[in-house]
Amino acid sequence: MLESPTTIQSPPRSSAVAAPTPAKSAVAPGGWALLCVLTLVYIVSFIDRGAISLVVGPIKQDLGATDLEVSWLLGLSFMLLYSVLGIPAGYLVDLYRRKYLLSGAILMWSGVQMLCGLSNTYWHLFLARIGLGVGEAMLPPAASSMIRDAFPPERRGLAFGIYNIGPLLGTGLALVLGSFLLTFAASGKLAGVPLLGALKPWQFVLIVPGLLGVPLAALTLLLREPPRRDAVVHADRVTYPAALRFAWQQRAVYGPLWIAICLYGIAIGSQLAWLPEIINRSMGIARPEIGKTLGAISLVASPLGLLFFGSVADKLQKRWSDAPVRVAIGSTAVAALITACFPLIHSAQLGAIAYGAQTFFFAIFAVAGGATMANFTPGNMMGKLTALYYLITNLLGLALGPTVCALVARLLFNGPNALGHAFVACYVVSVGIAVCLLVRVSRALQVATQRRAS
Repeated sequence: MLESPTTIQSPPRSSAVAAPTPAKSAVAPGGWALLCVLTLVYIVSFIDRGAISLVVGPIKQDLGATDLEVSWLLGLSFMLLYSVLGIPAGYLVDLYRRKYLLSGAILMWSGVQMLCGLSNTYWHLFLARIGLGVGEAMLPPAASSMIRDAFPPERRGLAFGIYNIGPLLGTGLALVLGSFLLTFAASGKLAGVPLLGALKPWQFVLIVPGLLGVPLAALTLLLREPPRRDAVVHADRVTYPAALRFAWQQRAVYGPLWIAICLYGIAIGSQLAWLPEIINRSMGIARPEIGKTLGAISLVASPLGLLFFGSVADKLQKRWSDAPVRVAIGSTAVAALITACFPLIHSAQLGAIAYGAQTFFFAIFAVAGGATMANFTPGNMMGKLTALYYLITNLLGLALGPTVCALVARLLFNGPNALGHAFVACYVVSVGIAVCLLVRVSRALQVATQRRAS
């Protein structure tokens, strides 16, 4: 049940009453537990959305889909309403109790995830993927807003670093869990089991992750929601037009930052969607084996990269207000160079090492965006501008990444390795431009900090 708005920042008035907030340099009570649960939710959300990448081949065969049509399943179908509905979700997040909103959303998307596995036509699966995006739209603004309120600026680099382990661990677990489920279902052990015995292996892989949502939704309700920082109780509300005016006034920061994260989305979207299929086509390795290997690497390299570079950013925050961006510039450039060498690798062992190194260095990119948004955005606009941030980056980044890669392969490359060459081209070009844009963000943040100081 939604509660009345209680924490709206507005110009000081005699009738306004300050809302209780944590000390500016202290972590809110229950903040670390909150962060752990939100990270777990993020992990499960990526397991739900990412499990499909391991069963692209069987889906193509059973549903008669082309690579381009599969790219719509992997990107556009999920991201379309996931991004658009983030706007009203962000509005609700700035007004109501966030843990209740998030718990309801978890239940919804988990149910729809199971419907994905029950699909028997391409368009049924397409519509179910749209529904999955609708449910998950609440997570980004709700989680970002709560993390911002639970942690002071000098601790947010590590906090967002831990939170952003979610997509990387979720992607890895989707591959590992999906591989075991695929192997188990293909072994015939489900034959004769009521309901499950009639499922095809790829359907079983999609249904099981949806079962994780029920206990997770209950756990979310137990969270101690942090009070909103820098908030004042008053009837006035910050509207979307007001938030947009603020973003436009600060376009020197938000503009290149959002475009850079959009390009990051194209790169990571292409990798999440196509890398298992590329390895299968180029090296002939079985899909379950690919999933286990990539998943295991992601489970180690991604958290190490996020924790290491997030901690470095926190230590540099006292010296530079743009520390997360500076760290991301250097590490991401290294990741792009490693990816550029992928076509030269013909050994599975060397490929695994390269993938681990790339994942380690690239992990911090998303943290730069999240931490910069949290440090630079007023608290009563955080939900709205975070939703807009995800609308732009997801709809134009992650949603288009799989399709852009497929189109580049079709138009510019030929042969069995066309998709692999297209992926490397999309990744390196996108990330290269993104690094240049982050340099502009860094300069703009320095100017903004100097203005505030004066």
